Amino acid sequence: MRRPGLLVANGQPQDTAQMLSWQPGAITCYFDDLVANDIFNYKAANPDVAINVRFRHPLDWQQNPAESAKALGEFIAGQWATLQSLDPFVYFANRLNTHYANGDPNPANQRHYTTPEFYQRCGQWIHRTADIIKQAVPEIKLVAPPFAFGFNEDGAPDDQGRPLRGWAGFDYLQETVRDYFDGILTFQGYWGYPSAGSVPDWLYEPTLSSWYAFRWQRLLQLFQTRYGLDASIIIDESGSFGPADPDFTTQLIYYAQQCLSDDRVISLSYALWANPAGDALYAPHAWVNHVPHLERHLERLRRMPALPSAGVVADPVRPAGSLTPPPPPAAPVSPPPVASDLFADPFAGSLEGILEVPFTLEEGEEFEPTIPAGSEHLIRVLFENGRVETMPLEEYLRAVVPTEMPASWPLEALKAQAIASRTYARYAMEHPRFPNADICTTTKCQGYDPTRIRDRSDQAVRETEGLVIRANGQTINALFSANCGGHTRNNDEVWPGRALPYLRGVSCPVKERRSGHGVGLCQYGARELARQGQSYDLILRHYYQSITLEQI
Repeated sequence: MRRPGLLVANGQPQDTAQMLSWQPGAITCYFDDLVANDIFNYKAANPDVAINVRFRHPLDWQQNPAESAKALGEFIAGQWATLQSLDPFVYFANRLNTHYANGDPNPANQRHYTTPEFYQRCGQWIHRTADIIKQAVPEIKLVAPPFAFGFNEDGAPDDQGRPLRGWAGFDYLQETVRDYFDGILTFQGYWGYPSAGSVPDWLYEPTLSSWYAFRWQRLLQLFQTRYGLDASIIIDESGSFGPADPDFTTQLIYYAQQCLSDDRVISLSYALWANPAGDALYAPHAWVNHVPHLERHLERLRRMPALPSAGVVADPVRPAGSLTPPPPPAAPVSPPPVASDLFADPFAGSLEGILEVPFTLEEGEEFEPTIPAGSEHLIRVLFENGRVETMPLEEYLRAVVPTEMPASWPLEALKAQAIASRTYARYAMEHPRFPNADICTTTKCQGYDPTRIRDRSDQAVRETEGLVIRANGQTINALFSANCGGHTRNNDEVWPGRALPYLRGVSCPVKERRSGHGVGLCQYGARELARQGQSYDLILRHYYQSITLEQI
């Protein structure tokens, strides 16, 4: 049944009949929740539906890998009598390349789970567990567990499947994929910011979407080119579509058409129906909570016919009726997105047109900087016409500061703005926004206009040269907006995600009508504090808490 499917509720949903009413062509469900979600009855009534069963793994598996592999393998094998009627695809070790899937609550430790050494340990443990399961139940359709997207698991392959990072996490799993998983991969598609709306170009624009929405194509090419394996794939969880977007249903239908017309895609499941378990990772995705016209949405999906297989899909074409006009043709992009592309904090910065997007998909992930050696002070700037220019960071700031704040404002306010903009840019360099660039020149990032360069703003940049804001040794995401209306806001009041200690709401001397998101530095407030005689460092320490000012 080549229809899109559903990652069902993590727990006990309120209305399984409504959840399944649109006849999803695939179901992804935790083993523990199969009965609560009525999956056995649904499979019996729809024998062609693909069922993907996910098993939870022990978070402390590294303490005793041999014992934990044995325990988990024997447990999964022992459930085969229960599972057999579903004829399911089965996997375990979901997102094992993340800190939280290893029982580590500290996002700052994420870097430890993206190294070759970790992937080697991880691959050995998965191999051992799979062997135990297959020895006991040879007929089980065991498939490769999914890695989280964006942690060098695929090495950022070019369109020929060559990992541009030089290695890939799958290097340590590819033999197990061949020998135990029948060449079947599992992929989870998260590439955008669903709670504030999707990023259309990452879905529709051919070059960008090849790095984001359709990254699975590069993954399959990696297996063919690097490992000599013609793999197939299960997209068991895809959630980078804004459930509240007016064209949410159109996005889902378009993505399904593109994916399921490729014979290599076994099934596609969207996240998520509901979140009764209260999992923070899934809060932005629950249809029942965020889709404004749920019945209309389900009816459109219900009317969608099963898709014929048509071989390998061609470059995506934007669907008719999309709310965003087609972009201009883009030049080929070869540099890949780095680990932080998926989970980076939001764009922010300008006095006008703030794009209010959530902080992360994964509860405030923070990553080790990924700036190549020798380029510490160069920033790659993406212009609106698609051109990318690499320039010195301080030169870039000359055109940013007077664009973000009038050069006629007090010098101490301009210095505060210069440091905030430098920090924002430095954070973007450590967590690039785009496949081939760190930052853009539109209000999605921060403003850039060389025609506004002035002597006073140059002075502010020059007298703060190299200074950035850090907290706990890391460059902060130095958000700022025009006017907070008398009190700035906590980041987690504006966007879903972890409360960041340096972005707590504080009082502000300017109590005019709010303009912008109100998180971090208030630009009009900075002007007033400078007029009152406060220095740039006191202004910054007022709006960003528990910080240090340090040279790059």
